[in-house]
Amino acid sequence: MNPYVLELPAGVDVVESTTHFCRKRNTGLCVLNGNGVVANVTLKQPSTTPGTSVAFHGLFDILSISATILPGDGGLASGNGQFSVSVAGPQGQVVGGIVVGPLLSAGTVYLIAATFNNPSFHRLQQVDYDQDKAAGDGGHSSRKAASGECDAAAAPESDGISMYSYQPSDVIWAPNARQLPPPPPPY
Repeated sequence: MNPYVLELPAGVDVVESTTHFCRKRNTGLCVLNGNGVVANVTLKQPSTTPGTSVAFHGLFDILSISATILPGDGGLASGNGQFSVSVAGPQGQVVGGIVVGPLLSAGTVYLIAATFNNPSFHRLQQVDYDQDKAAGDGGHSSRKAASGECDAAAAPESDGISMYSYQPSDVIWAPNARQLPPPPPPY
């Protein structure tokens, strides 16, 4: 792995430029974070209707951005090249999600990333919780309940993604009201 700082000038599509950088060099890239200003963000929304997206118009500061781009055709990963972003608007509103449209830089954008070559792919098997319970858990369920763990798997959405698989940065958050500072002490 090699660390990179990618500088993207104003007016380019951050997703397209970063993906082109990887394809041109036949290398994988893990975008860890970044900063800068982007314009007109379109994000995928977790809903029952596949392909639902919301467009936000205006200028937004990048709070968090992440992606994994695999070399070549992407191997087995279905989410190859998806960018997740959290941005802040001019009035302090914070929105986030998976980028589904162009992410145009409105100024210089810097991405902190690491490249990798020749990744090995491993397909992990799904754990069947019902089969484990049928086999008898030897009293482990009471210990799980006491520790706050949950055995219930989330119901999948129509696009195969559980609503609970979204990271906190992928969910739209409403702005919080600002608390007033305490009054100065009397003299």
